[in-house]
Amino acid sequence: MGLDPVVRLWDAGAVPGRTGLYRVDGPARALSIGGTALSRFELGEDLAGVDDEIGVDIHPDADVPIPGGFLVGGEGGLGHEGFFARLDQDRRPVWVVALEDGNPIVAIEVTDRRARFTNNLGNAVTVDLDSPEFGP
Repeated sequence: MGLDPVVRLWDAGAVPGRTGLYRVDGPARALSIGGTALSRFELGEDLAGVDDEIGVDIHPDADVPIPGGFLVGGEGGLGHEGFFARLDQDRRPVWVVALEDGNPIVAIEVTDRRARFTNNLGNAVTVDLDSPEFGP
């Protein structure tokens, strides 16, 4: 069996190109975020797979150590693309959230197992790091 598509993209400095949650150990799911306002965060149907990619850079202020790994965020090459991800202790992806139109993620705060990801417009989304979708 080959290397997971998310891992292959990560190793190449990229993330999937469609807005969604991509777990290395499970299905990819569509995601509705409300554009750059990040006004909602609703997981949708399973995605068939990775069909496009976004080259990314990790933002220095969005690289946060957590127990068992790291949370990171950053931007794609077109200015309106962003992403955030959970990495294991070896900096291998556990899951990646790709944001086609969410803007770059420039800051991450962790409080009581909840992570707040903020974009360059000051808008944020919070996820529960203990939930099945966002846990290790």
